[in-house]
Amino acid sequence: MIPQHRSVILVGLVAAACRAGAPRAELPLAPPAPAPGDTTCTIAVGRATVRDTVRLAVTDPIELKHAPLPRNDGERLVFGQLYESLIRVDCQGRALPGLAAAWEQAPEDRWAFTLRENARFWDGAPVTPRDVLASWRSRDATLAASLTVTGDRSFTIPASAAPFQRLADQALAVTKPAPGGGWPIGTGRYWMTSGDPASPDVLVMQPMARTGQPVVKVAAMPASAARDALDGEAGVLMTDDPAALEYARTLSGYVDVPLEWNRTYVLLAPGRDKPVLGDLRLESLREAVHGDARPAEWSGPGRFWFTDLQACGIPAERDTLGTAGRRRRIVYNQSDRSTADLAARLVGLGALDRGAVAGGVPATAFESSLRAGSDAAYVVQVRRRVYDVCRAALELPPWISGATIEPLLDIRSHAVVRRGLPRMTLDWDGTLRLAPP
Repeated sequence: MIPQHRSVILVGLVAAACRAGAPRAELPLAPPAPAPGDTTCTIAVGRATVRDTVRLAVTDPIELKHAPLPRNDGERLVFGQLYESLIRVDCQGRALPGLAAAWEQAPEDRWAFTLRENARFWDGAPVTPRDVLASWRSRDATLAASLTVTGDRSFTIPASAAPFQRLADQALAVTKPAPGGGWPIGTGRYWMTSGDPASPDVLVMQPMARTGQPVVKVAAMPASAARDALDGEAGVLMTDDPAALEYARTLSGYVDVPLEWNRTYVLLAPGRDKPVLGDLRLESLREAVHGDARPAEWSGPGRFWFTDLQACGIPAERDTLGTAGRRRRIVYNQSDRSTADLAARLVGLGALDRGAVAGGVPATAFESSLRAGSDAAYVVQVRRRVYDVCRAALELPPWISGATIEPLLDIRSHAVVRRGLPRMTLDWDGTLRLAPP
């Protein structure tokens, strides 16, 4: 079981993660397999009992339109059961088989992959290299163009096309469109059904094979209802709500498992060429966050991925507004309680000098407000760990190349796990997966 206060050992997954302008990729050695009995990346709370159904509760919305690339912790939990990339990277940075059963160094500085013999889509069709090619074309045409089919289950890609660990990115999960525009058809151990007729707001995932795995039902709810999920005997609750976690600790049937620090609040200031925060002590911001928080830090090689995006070739946009043309306010997403308090605290501490205010924007309008860049600064939550820096940079506003990005606080969620639940494993990016029996 993962200790509550263990710091996960990181390997250099993102030091050379940009395709454009990045140095030539270096073929890594074959990753060592975990030793027999290695439970470093396993969450197991007591002896597992046979269950027909496992109920998961999340406090984030689950959007079909985002699949297979998650935008929040709830989607990361759900999509991790449905979709597979070629490989996985466990919590210690070790590459493990995913859709690919094996890989090896091939001539001409290429990697050769072999798909699992039993790899199937949800509809029963076998997965072929051409399916990988078609799926990648829809999300990364450059990488797809470098793929060479060599057999019914084998293909190669150049080592210089992408850092090896990037092949674990859910953005490269192999899918195909569903008839009628439903959930993309994946290859994971579970497939998404149409839902529970008795509870239309509950998603239902059915196991792909008769392997003894339970049906999984997922309920998305507001943070204020997290306590009700525990009273309803949810198997796993993913939350960062302090009240729900305090209540969970009073229940003998549950164990609170803090997960890794996988998100960072940052302050984005468009059109600035000097720091916004100055000598502001980040420690003073911790009380603004409703949940676990710490001053933003990076324990791996180099810096935060979002502080140096030059190698990604993001074009510099001309700043037509200038400092004088922007509203003097720090904008935040109203659906995130912590960003409201962070923005107010930053204003109070004088981050934008005198006369600045904090301004909330509804969640439906926040993205367009951020893209416009017409305010002095924005408090934004970004992923702390990414497999592909340049792809992750596309989630930032288009003016990012001429902006100041200042990390504020790292945050994390907790998994409140019911005793006797089947084992789960934890990936490097924070994805939890139900382990096969």
